[in-house]
Amino acid sequence: MTLTKSLLLGTAAAFAAIAGANAADLPSKKAAPAQYVKICDAYGNGFYYIPGSETCLKLGGFVRVDYQYTPGKDLRSTAGVLTQDAVDQDKIGQEIRGRIDMDARTSTAWGTAQAVVRLRGANADGIRNASLSSGVYAPSGNSGTGITMERAYIRFAGFSFGLGDDIFTTMPSVMYHSGPSAGFASGIKNLSYTAVFGGGFTASVQVASKTDYSFGTKVADFTYNHDFDTALVVSGALRYTQSWGYIQAMGAFTTNSTSTAPLNTNAPLLGAATTGAWALGMGAQFLLPMIAAGDSLSLYAAYADGLAGLTGCSDLNTCSNSGNKRILGGIPGTFANMVLTNNVGSNVYKNTKAWTVQGIFTHYWTPSVRSNFTAGYNQFLVPTVAAGPGVQPGNSSLWMAAGNLVWSPVRQLDLGIELAYYQNKVGFQNVATGISGRTNSNWSVKTRVERTF
Repeated sequence: MTLTKSLLLGTAAAFAAIAGANAADLPSKKAAPAQYVKICDAYGNGFYYIPGSETCLKLGGFVRVDYQYTPGKDLRSTAGVLTQDAVDQDKIGQEIRGRIDMDARTSTAWGTAQAVVRLRGANADGIRNASLSSGVYAPSGNSGTGITMERAYIRFAGFSFGLGDDIFTTMPSVMYHSGPSAGFASGIKNLSYTAVFGGGFTASVQVASKTDYSFGTKVADFTYNHDFDTALVVSGALRYTQSWGYIQAMGAFTTNSTSTAPLNTNAPLLGAATTGAWALGMGAQFLLPMIAAGDSLSLYAAYADGLAGLTGCSDLNTCSNSGNKRILGGIPGTFANMVLTNNVGSNVYKNTKAWTVQGIFTHYWTPSVRSNFTAGYNQFLVPTVAAGPGVQPGNSSLWMAAGNLVWSPVRQLDLGIELAYYQNKVGFQNVATGISGRTNSNWSVKTRVERTF
């Protein structure tokens, strides 16, 4: 028994030793897992290396829900004729937006190669989806859905190619309602170059598609000539940036041209015409930490001769075909960059002039509660036209004031409400009906819930 017992114990020990040796060759459960997604900290937070490449990618975007109430306003034509009662218009509406942002960057011997794509989808109803047709609004109980490409550009060695930012406009997008200064949320098609100098100076030059500057193409004259907007806009900007903020000066140049074929077949064929057009502007932002952390004051001013889209042509000013009439009611006038002022003997064209000023003040009441306040003014100076049929637009202006209160209970989640007031003074010339002008005013309120990721 003693011999048998010894043999069994020895055999068990041998098997245990063999098993232990084999186990040592197996992967340990406590070994560090393989890192399939590697953090890329060369370009800031949120970037990761695309597996199997040296390209860093950042994904982001937001979901936004807006609710709007705007009292109805009687809708009037350019001639002042009542075309729709306020009771027949939408007064409430909602709009849901979702945006996906992608930013891919790769380090090269010539600097960073970057590609950016931003896609925005929207679903809206009521006043947020109302449209103008034949002088009246079709109340929109049904939802309208659309996809918009906000940005799609490549940036390399100081150059930018594609659908990107406009270098002329500088105001931040912190207000819920549109302001009187120009802004291009859907970007502009352009080729640009930015040079970085020492001491905080940068200089940019840009060649962009004129059609993206969203100014009406129909000339405010005898209704049959128009600005084709086929030219390019050449812009330049010089910016000085320091710890206190920045200041920027900018300028732009283009040409306005008309067709040889009149829109009105009963009108005489006057031939094509071209005028030069330009714009100048200043923008600045001052950081105000002495008031509260995060406080700032942004200022913008611009003047244009024939390039009014760079002074103010957002959805709520006088050159809009839909948004402006949703808020203010009535059609304030049909403006264009160039106007036929005389067609007797030879055609004479002159440029529409425009200017705007706007300021935005941001104040943090607490680290999670902030307000944005804005006020601005936009003036259109229309050339005097010779006597002609119907009513011709004259000098007009728009001013607005708005303020919002935003609460961020957690980072990148905003809940806010904004109240805005607008007043539009419309002028007429060559008025056969005796109407010399009209003032439209209205207020609007929006609430917003937005989650950024």
